[in-house]
Amino acid sequence: MRLASMDKRTIVKLVFLIFIITIILITGIKTAPWLFEHAKNPQYIRDYLAGYGNYGFLVYILIQVIQVIIVIIPGDLVMICAGFVYGIPLGFVLSYIGLMLGSMIVFYISRFFGYEIVSKFIAKEKIEKLSGILNSTKGTVGLFIVCCIPFIPKDLMMYVAGITPVKASRLFLVYGLSRIPATMIWVSVGANAFEKDWLDLGITIAIMLVLLVIIFFLGKNYHKREISKK
Repeated sequence: MRLASMDKRTIVKLVFLIFIITIILITGIKTAPWLFEHAKNPQYIRDYLAGYGNYGFLVYILIQVIQVIIVIIPGDLVMICAGFVYGIPLGFVLSYIGLMLGSMIVFYISRFFGYEIVSKFIAKEKIEKLSGILNSTKGTVGLFIVCCIPFIPKDLMMYVAGITPVKASRLFLVYGLSRIPATMIWVSVGANAFEKDWLDLGITIAIMLVLLVIIFFLGKNYHKREISKK
């Protein structure tokens, strides 16, 4: 479909989408080097947040939100910093809040501006079929497994999810649950590193490896079951 054949509302949304993408890119270019450089040095982040006093909590949450929105910064580094600075209970809570807030912002930006534009190019029947798959039990299980797999760019996935007909409530429930284990592990790594508790750090890494193996076999088994049904 050509731009000339779009209605005015869609064109306005397309212009705003381009504007927001430009802002995100500019923000990423300006903040990504700082975040990437200092996220590798948790002690710097600890001192930096301490300078904000009682507002340090909010500043950290903002850093986590920005990390999610600009995508290119590894979220694992930011979570490790949370554990290093605040310890396991509080670090987990702050990191999780920032993670979910950032994910919701990304999803609704994509949903508000992108879904209507994409729907102009994809047949209604295909969208309804995709909606049935994404919002089914099978789609939920598959989504949960994908979200649990490390090193998959889940922040970017939220941008993609926004232009699909997946139900927001279902997505955030599955996404939120799937992010708990990894968030807790990375925060624990940071906390153990700060306390120089190498035994607990080794145990945490071992637990992470065990979870990776479990997720791998769950995904493999799920894939086989889906093939056998066809």
